[in-house]
Amino acid sequence: MKRLIFIIILSVLTACAYAQPRAMGLRVGATGLEASYEHSMSPVQFIQGDLGMDFGYNVNGRPGVRATAVYNFIWARPNWTTQGSWAIYAGPGLSLGFVDDQVPYEIGNAIIGHYDNGFMIGVVGQVGVEYTFRFPLQLALEVRPCFGLHVNDGKFRDHETGLTVNYGGKTGFYDNGLLGFVPSLSIRYCF
Repeated sequence: MKRLIFIIILSVLTACAYAQPRAMGLRVGATGLEASYEHSMSPVQFIQGDLGMDFGYNVNGRPGVRATAVYNFIWARPNWTTQGSWAIYAGPGLSLGFVDDQVPYEIGNAIIGHYDNGFMIGVVGQVGVEYTFRFPLQLALEVRPCFGLHVNDGKFRDHETGLTVNYGGKTGFYDNGLLGFVPSLSIRYCF
């Protein structure tokens, strides 16, 4: 009997999950390239999850990996065109990852800034506009700044001298999150 109840509940949850519109594709922005997924919770709410490489300010450095989840609310559905549909949305979210960020450290009396990989966690706020064509394609333009912390191991390898400098671990503001003010473009397949 327990097994039958479990199968019925699982079947209902699966049917509910497949009944909601979804979209999957790529998101390209100032910080990097991400795989993007949207799942509608209702006609005016959807969850967006992105996972990808984070290049940040240091394009010649080591790329990081970042995951972001945003709970969006659709504020308006303007009727700007007779074909397809528009949506203006905004929402809060969380981001975490292992990324490259600028870290200041002190040698003698000089403060030197360099890039170092470390863990980050932050709060994001997203505002966007999307257009869904009559065929299953969606384009979105989004602004998503991230305000958070970056924690690194405190070791820096100087490429000029080949020496490893241990300046002690640092916790600081995640500077690359401000690149989220630069609009990003998302292209998704709707299903």
